[in-house]
Amino acid sequence: MVIVNADGKIVVVNAQTEILFGYSRQELIGQPVEILIPARLERLHVKHRASFLAEPHVRPMGAGQELLGKRKNGTEFSVEISLSPLRTPQGLFVTSAVRDITERKHAEEQIKKLNAELGEALRRAERLGATGELATNMAREIENVLDTLARLLSQLERHPGADPDTKELVGKAQEEVTDIRRITGNTLALQREHDSWKRG
Repeated sequence: MVIVNADGKIVVVNAQTEILFGYSRQELIGQPVEILIPARLERLHVKHRASFLAEPHVRPMGAGQELLGKRKNGTEFSVEISLSPLRTPQGLFVTSAVRDITERKHAEEQIKKLNAELGEALRRAERLGATGELATNMAREIENVLDTLARLLSQLERHPGADPDTKELVGKAQEEVTDIRRITGNTLALQREHDSWKRG
């Protein structure tokens, strides 16, 4: 959590913020909040901050945009930020809840990549009019992609930093994996029955 005043100066940070950004509390208090974002985004952030102060209300920051934080060592990481106005006798302050979503972004990219591979395998099967042995081979290829995707989802679900949004994403992806497994499983079962009938 970071609290800034109307001038954009940091007045309060919690221990999690110190860990997340690599600064001590003493290093942050009194600094402009832009110290926590990449330099190339500072001007844009100042405009967004002014816009929020003009109409302060609880909302996520930069809805639909990729937000980045910057650590003391200069490394950048994906963040999710929720803003809340805090009205006091001393004036208006802004409370920012900052979450590191690097793991979630990485998982989303991996899932997107695996989904693309899965889609390509399905399209190849469709183009080739897959039947018989070809259908079996394609089903097994798809099963291999699903195995990789299932392992990734399981690791992500058990990750100690997994937040509710990440777990919801994992749950939906696992449902899709189950549905596709059912289809490929039926294909393999039908082929086994066909092979058994031919041998008989």
